Amino acid sequence: MVIDRINLNSTLNINLKKKIKIAVVGIGLMGSQHLKALSIARKAKLHSIVDLNKNSIAHAKKFKVPFYRSSTELLNNNKPDAVIVATPNQFHEKHTISFLNAKIPVLLEKPISDNISKAKKIIQSSKKNKTHLLIGYHRRHNSIVTNVKKQIDSGNLGKIVAANVMCWLYKNKDWYKEKWRIRKGGGPLGINLVHDIDLICYLLGPVQFVQASTSNKIRKYDVEDTAIVNFTFQSGALCTLSVSDTIVGPWSYELTAGENPAYPITNQSAYYIGGTKGSIQFPNLKHWFNKGERSWWQPIYHKDMNVRLSRFTLINQINHLCDVVLNKTKPKVTGDDGLQSLKIFDAILKSTKSGKKIKIN
Repeated sequence: MVIDRINLNSTLNINLKKKIKIAVVGIGLMGSQHLKALSIARKAKLHSIVDLNKNSIAHAKKFKVPFYRSSTELLNNNKPDAVIVATPNQFHEKHTISFLNAKIPVLLEKPISDNISKAKKIIQSSKKNKTHLLIGYHRRHNSIVTNVKKQIDSGNLGKIVAANVMCWLYKNKDWYKEKWRIRKGGGPLGINLVHDIDLICYLLGPVQFVQASTSNKIRKYDVEDTAIVNFTFQSGALCTLSVSDTIVGPWSYELTAGENPAYPITNQSAYYIGGTKGSIQFPNLKHWFNKGERSWWQPIYHKDMNVRLSRFTLINQINHLCDVVLNKTKPKVTGDDGLQSLKIFDAILKSTKSGKKIKIN
């Protein structure tokens, strides 16, 4: 898709000196976070709020913007420059396509949809209408992740050989008062894994095979509490991702990246990526290497990468959306990226049932 041909006419109508007007559709957990981010983002302003729940009128009053009960009502009254869709996954197709058909760029919260068929329809609509679609994997907008990506792409680590990703945390009893969390889809695979899938693919490239296994031996609910996923990348690199919500430990992205003030920062790392010239760990960002001869008999040194912890990934993501709307840049996370993550997740679920290695098409 050529960026300077996408929705160019509507972009030219936007006064470049004014902030991009963005509507938020769906005021749940993430929708509320987007409202806060929009109140801070320097390139954007909140246009309106769309939600079925009348209680969300309070948010509209707080931010002094119009409130609508449906996307149709919004489109019939006052079109925004862009939209953030943060509704439940099963409604992503309906809401997103309605805005794409109106030539309005969409930032769609992850995952792209609740199934592959719907995801493809959303992407087809974006291409048909020549209108931008971005997927809300906000970790890519962290300055730490940007630095790691540069280190890998520059060849400083040599050829990437292997990676280890940990997502170890402990969910207390109150978490399970919501009964859906002890049933299919409520475990760490469905809740915690999706961001890690996108991020490791962003850093290491396309996945060729996955193989996974799960356990529920600790809590004995119908849903898993622990899982191991093995990735084989097209580059030949291998990665093991372990996720569990029954381990008291400091090694998960949420507890190490400092993105969300709700989580205590542990000053540890959750990602370890190794190459033939060196290794890197993050979010506690360190680059490990030999000086001179590469050998396990030689001293190994590390360089602390002086990158500020980012608590502003959602704001960075909104400012990026504004640049995309103005055709200043391409989407960092595309619809195709979202579809690929969904395919990988689907393959992981299939592998947990069969125990077999699943190829990603």
